Amino acid sequence: MELKKKITIGILAHVDAGKTTCIESMLYKSHTIKKAGRVDHRDSALDYDGQERERKITIYAKQTRFAWKENEIFVIDTPGHIDFSTEMERSLQVLDAAILLINAQDGVQSHTETIWNCLQRYKIPTWVFVNKMDISFQSRQDLMADLERRLSANCIDMEEEGREEKLAMVNDELLTHYTEDGTLPLSLLQEALCRREWFPVYFGSALKHEGIEALLDSITTYTLETSYPKEFGARVFKINEEGIAFIKMTGGTLSPKEVVEGEKIDQIRAYQGEKYTLVQQASAGDIVGLKGAPSLRIGQGLGFENDQKESLLNACLEYELLLPEGVDAVTIWPFCEKLAKSDPGLELAYHERSKTISLSLMGEVQKEVLQRRIEEGTGIRVGFTQGKVLFKETIASQSYGVGHFEPLRHYAEVHVVLDPLPAGSGIQIVNENKIENLSLGWQQQILNALRYAHKGVLTGAPVTDIKIRFIAAKGNLKHTSAQDFAQAARRAVRHALRKTKSVLLEPYADFEIRTPTTSLSRVLYELDQNKAEFAIGDSDEEMSVITGKGAVRLFMNFQSSLYAISKGRGRFTMRSIAYAPSPEQESLVEQAGYDPDADLRHPTGSVFCAQGSGYFVPWDEVEEHMHLHPLETHNETTYRSVRFKVGDEEARRVFEMQSGRNQKEKQVQPKKKVKADLSFEEVKIEPRKPTCLIVDGYNMIYSWASLKELARVDYDSARERLLDAISNYQGYKDIEAYVVFDAYRRKESVGRNAHRGKMNIVFTKYGQTADAYIEKLVHDLKKKYTLIVATSDGLIQNSILAQGATRLSARELESRVMRTNQIAFEHLK
Repeated sequence: MELKKKITIGILAHVDAGKTTCIESMLYKSHTIKKAGRVDHRDSALDYDGQERERKITIYAKQTRFAWKENEIFVIDTPGHIDFSTEMERSLQVLDAAILLINAQDGVQSHTETIWNCLQRYKIPTWVFVNKMDISFQSRQDLMADLERRLSANCIDMEEEGREEKLAMVNDELLTHYTEDGTLPLSLLQEALCRREWFPVYFGSALKHEGIEALLDSITTYTLETSYPKEFGARVFKINEEGIAFIKMTGGTLSPKEVVEGEKIDQIRAYQGEKYTLVQQASAGDIVGLKGAPSLRIGQGLGFENDQKESLLNACLEYELLLPEGVDAVTIWPFCEKLAKSDPGLELAYHERSKTISLSLMGEVQKEVLQRRIEEGTGIRVGFTQGKVLFKETIASQSYGVGHFEPLRHYAEVHVVLDPLPAGSGIQIVNENKIENLSLGWQQQILNALRYAHKGVLTGAPVTDIKIRFIAAKGNLKHTSAQDFAQAARRAVRHALRKTKSVLLEPYADFEIRTPTTSLSRVLYELDQNKAEFAIGDSDEEMSVITGKGAVRLFMNFQSSLYAISKGRGRFTMRSIAYAPSPEQESLVEQAGYDPDADLRHPTGSVFCAQGSGYFVPWDEVEEHMHLHPLETHNETTYRSVRFKVGDEEARRVFEMQSGRNQKEKQVQPKKKVKADLSFEEVKIEPRKPTCLIVDGYNMIYSWASLKELARVDYDSARERLLDAISNYQGYKDIEAYVVFDAYRRKESVGRNAHRGKMNIVFTKYGQTADAYIEKLVHDLKKKYTLIVATSDGLIQNSILAQGATRLSARELESRVMRTNQIAFEHLK
């Protein structure tokens, strides 16, 4: 049977409005499930997370699907609690329509209005379903009046007599048809609903399955059929803890083993709640999960799609994790990064000076949920400091920046232009490269690096509302990698920020206050003291309503003050958060005490190379050293490349350093002088094989200065210390490693292997030497890896070198391991 439409709908509501129960009723009515579950019975299809069932709330957005009268419906269940609003908002970008649930007992709540504003911003056609009518004390007429007053006058009760007259008044075209021939063409109603000119309203009880069929019939009738392009396009709206990226297909098709954003897709999954089935092809309109694309991120546009706009609902309070005594931040950092991958709104950051981890949260419930997740994932019970306001930064005018990264055996240079954008625009990345022979592969690597979370130069806060235009770059055939471009690109942005005037942004909250009228004058005085803008809304003799806007940092403890003033009866509710320039920028920047030039993790200067070694150039001198120089000709910017030559002596010294020769060899003069032209040309980088380190274990133990004394006293301890050191080294470098121990003289040895992460520990069997095992291992792995063999045994050197492996002496490996482990300890990353 051919489907008429594919429709993706989202269920949105204030907490406890009955979203999950509504979806259960839809699944039951469509015969997808035989029995509808209940939240209070903890057996609903979508609330399968442990904390969700305990708290009886939706925490994570989930998806399911069902067929309704030859239409395929994809449903996304979103969190209703205000602390998880960012999770809700991320789902909006993939919706064709939304169902806004209203609890008939409460009517429109403040958070309901926040959701309504989000739907308006994303221009999503919206149906209103008033739930729990079976237990409501409010009449249908009262609820409709509340909807018309607080949401839209064009909310129309679709089961009321006279609805045709109201529909005819939606726009002039509908009115003309109705007055001339008494009809309301379906196509015109669909188009008007798509433009959010009217909003169908239905009443019922999801628990008793009342009103659900009429709601689904209305959605399938009044939703416009989407015409999708043949070109591939998709949006990423969720990534779970398993690394599955959930996408909405907006064009073309996608099959397993196809490459998306440089990564091959392993599986395509169609989810039904917690369960899924594998599909061989996803087509436009589908909601699917992708396995095998770890670099995808939430909000990313794939194919022809652009990245998502900056969220309207963001956490504006930053907290630091409090760790138990004896627990270092490095212990939980990997798990925190995993959490940040599935929830980028956490704004995870590691602070070098204080050795602490900070993150952004919306409120107390989210804090409790996160605390529990960390404890379940790491076994560590964390706490949180008192929250502080999270600032942002932007720029006042256009700025040009260059980043150069050229320590020995590395090379990259990137040029960018930053332009200010209107408030709420977020970060936009544009490719305006002017270098014709810069490969597409390199350009993509640079664009990926520019999506990094850049820090401002006033307080080190995240930057926003900036367009980053990539205009030029340069690389080298032998010495340029993706990481080199990442270094240069980030330095270019920081250089541009350092050159221009930055603006400090602070969060302002729209708020609503309900207070006894007897306390009104005192509350107004407190608002005036906190420099808020406000107005008195609907009030009566008993309660008054105040709406307004104020700086979040001045309202941190306002709820406590309100409780005292109103004798516990007042309620303060923050709605949407928006950033605006701070009038107290100078004092706030001084209070932060941030030095952008001393921030080693986000440098403003660049690294150049001379006489075989790299040297640092501060930001205000970088343009004097850069290798690409813009030339203005005929109103177009072109670039000239500076070519560098070095003398014979310098070339010889550099080559000797790269070849690993010792001091005695350096004293022997070559028969011929070599003239080297180390000019830099843009070329395409071939994909590199992963690195694998193979270590002769016993050779290291008896050669390392840090181990050989210990080996004489406690051989087992020396071996464990070697394994720990190698394990830390390979983990930091993200490489494979084999540590081979010679057991050929032990008759009881049958050979055995063990694993520690990506480190393989091998004990050879009786009669097999470590040398023989390593030679065979090099032969087996040489096509898959770039091999480095660490040994001071000269007998196997010729064999491994002939097979293309690189040899490293025991002393050189010890030096690298100790130096790298020290860096890892000091910098974490």
